[in-house]
Amino acid sequence: MNSTTERYRTRPATWPDLDRQIRHAKIVLRQLRDTLEDLDDRRELARAKKRNAGKPGTRWESIKKEFGFDFWDIRGFSWLTT
Repeated sequence: MNSTTERYRTRPATWPDLDRQIRHAKIVLRQLRDTLEDLDDRRELARAKKRNAGKPGTRWESIKKEFGFDFWDIRGFSWLTT
């Protein structure tokens, strides 16, 4: 076995700690990305609300009809509302 193979075969004792830190950093970056996406969505929603202020909204009945939603009214089922 040559020295290059041997060098890569035995890892320094600090590598497991480094691997743990890298895994943790990836988790933190993923959470940060998700948070930034949420903030971007909130900004877009705020812009849309401002842009559409004073305009009449769309009635829920027409949305249900357009998209084919068929919900039943749960107010009569007390076990679902508690």
